[in-house]
Amino acid sequence: MPSKKTKTKIETSPVTPIQNKSVTIPLAGVIVFSLLLACSSFFAGAAWLKIKANKTSTSTTTKANTFAATKTTKPELKFFVMSFCPYGNQMEDLLKPVVNLLGKVADIRPQYIFDKVTNLSDYCKQRSGDATQCAQYIKAGYFKTDSECQKTIADSNKQCLDEKNYLKIGDNYYSSLHGRIEANQDVREICAYNLSDDKTNWWTFVENVNKNCDSQNADTCWEEQAKKANLDTAKITECFNKQAADLIDKEIALTDQYKVQGSPTLIVNGVNFPPETAYTQDGKGSLKIGNKVFTENQFRTADAIKEAICASFKKAPKECKTVLTDASATNNTAAANGAGCASN
Repeated sequence: MPSKKTKTKIETSPVTPIQNKSVTIPLAGVIVFSLLLACSSFFAGAAWLKIKANKTSTSTTTKANTFAATKTTKPELKFFVMSFCPYGNQMEDLLKPVVNLLGKVADIRPQYIFDKVTNLSDYCKQRSGDATQCAQYIKAGYFKTDSECQKTIADSNKQCLDEKNYLKIGDNYYSSLHGRIEANQDVREICAYNLSDDKTNWWTFVENVNKNCDSQNADTCWEEQAKKANLDTAKITECFNKQAADLIDKEIALTDQYKVQGSPTLIVNGVNFPPETAYTQDGKGSLKIGNKVFTENQFRTADAIKEAICASFKKAPKECKTVLTDASATNNTAAANGAGCASN
């Protein structure tokens, strides 16, 4: 989701955060900074607040935008996440009451964000940047010494080339933002979702994993969580072994189609929710959805998401009259500010 902020939020990182500076740097320099950010997230699991300053409104007006998607008989909400993005997990918690209320009359489904690499050597060469540009990076204040710059670039390249960071299928390498184990779990969650039309057990499974597993131990942790959710672990494993590449490629096609840039991203009948124009620099943005107006700190609440779906029905069902309350989401700064895990 878009954010009104103009700075980066970092969850965890083994690399010293790079502060925003105004400096002219050649394309190769831009690549290395992208890598340094990516290494903090793609390989180590950092969650970044999405930066879209060039698209985010700088208006201070409180006049409400209006959310409008094509109306259908059964609206579709796609929510794009990564299995261990904390903000994606938070969105799943917010969506649970929405699914309980509208799951039978709307199509609410998870989509997962992956990265695909067809040539690892070329990919890492591009991502690792150009060590000959270190003088400019030092001048810009990103590094103190040439040796620090050289070492960071070399370490980044070495880490990028490590096949353990990827799910390798055939000649292709796949990963999710927080690494191979997250990619594995993403696939398992897709497989589990496809087991049955009744998604009750899937939601229990995801909730169990979010609470008890992480991007370091999910490969050994997931099975117990699936069994507790009454899911067939043998079928999930079979699906993973036989269908992983096809499932991932389908997810990548969707993230490309909708230009998804981070977790969580919500798409209602093909329209981003909330739209970027609803956010303002002063935090006083608002959005009209149906007959209701939501302020910026209410965009990520169960009721706002419910209203977006209900406004997309040709004829809203009786369930849409229910008001969903979630005070914790309203008071959560990360939720209100639209924080997320940026994709690569």
